[in-house]
Amino acid sequence: MSHFPRLTRLLQAGSSVKICLFGSSTVEGVGASAPENGLCPVAERTLQPYMPNGVTIINRGIGGDGAEEMHARLQQVIDDRADLVIWQGGTNDVWKEKTVASFIDQTRDDLERLRREDGCDLGMIGPQWCKMLEELPGFPAFRDAVPALAIEMNIPFFNRYALMKSWCAEHHITREQLSPDGLHLNDFGYKLLGEAVARWIVEMTGI
Repeated sequence: MSHFPRLTRLLQAGSSVKICLFGSSTVEGVGASAPENGLCPVAERTLQPYMPNGVTIINRGIGGDGAEEMHARLQQVIDDRADLVIWQGGTNDVWKEKTVASFIDQTRDDLERLRREDGCDLGMIGPQWCKMLEELPGFPAFRDAVPALAIEMNIPFFNRYALMKSWCAEHHITREQLSPDGLHLNDFGYKLLGEAVARWIVEMTGI
């Protein structure tokens, strides 16, 4: 079964595909030593063997953006006409002291608009496991709200929070060795994340 039906149809037809990652600093690649070591380039390189007729990942990440700022950029994402849009959020709204309800309402509206106007497949990436967020009392509600919305809207969900814990256990490292500043990933963190996101996309297509 394919959870990304449009992407799957294109791949089965031998077409090139376009994927848009839409979010904040994780998508932008803040913390990487060079742009090519960020999430989008790593994911694109990892996907290429599975998508030999061409895959392009569009980076629509701006550090510091919350739901309101992403809403203001939504038309740009619609205009990209990507086959798959992967939304990443739930971090900066905590800093901005937004309510979970307003964050979810805005995010739901925007995802529904993407689905309605663009007809693209949708995926969601949840918040990260990091020191700076864990220190904020409002964070757990946002961490839990994102997968709940994904379930509500029947959108595949990538559980970054749980995966980061598993990476630390697997590689015998601390989370500070993935996220030295307590928030943003380093090159190794982005390598793990980009490869995992790529594998997840392939798994969701069923190819």
